[in-house]
Amino acid sequence: MAGLKVRRATVEDAAEVHALMAALAAYEGLTPYLAATPASLEAALTAQPPRAAFLLAQIGGRAVGFVSWTRVYGIWRGCDYLNLDDLFVAEAARGAGVGDALMRAFAAEAESEGLGARWEVRTDNQGARRFYARLGAEQEEKVVVRWSAEAMRSGF
Repeated sequence: MAGLKVRRATVEDAAEVHALMAALAAYEGLTPYLAATPASLEAALTAQPPRAAFLLAQIGGRAVGFVSWTRVYGIWRGCDYLNLDDLFVAEAARGAGVGDALMRAFAAEAESEGLGARWEVRTDNQGARRFYARLGAEQEEKVVVRWSAEAMRSGF
């Protein structure tokens, strides 16, 4: 798409990335659960080493999508990989190649470090699953388990 630019997000982009995260949370019906704030994103981006990385897609200078990830070590692979946290394209920009551009740029980031990637997708998100299959990503079904600090304290 003409005017589409994908670049690494910086601390100055924290508010724009957060606005896209809020749109993602609204889209998924999870707004009450969005804990990230512009300040926490700034802290993650400025930590050494950075706690998270983001690519920001813009059309005409307006933020329309992002992909976020962290670098982790996996015992099943015996090495580091990039754990893709979220991929989101604003509704008005869907179908314009933004998701492809973000994933292409994400793949370049992984390749530059000699790493593969892993991520999760909701089983009922058939559009995303078809998109990832088209990219050649393998899929397997798993259950995501979360254990909050509060639940850990009260669980025993």
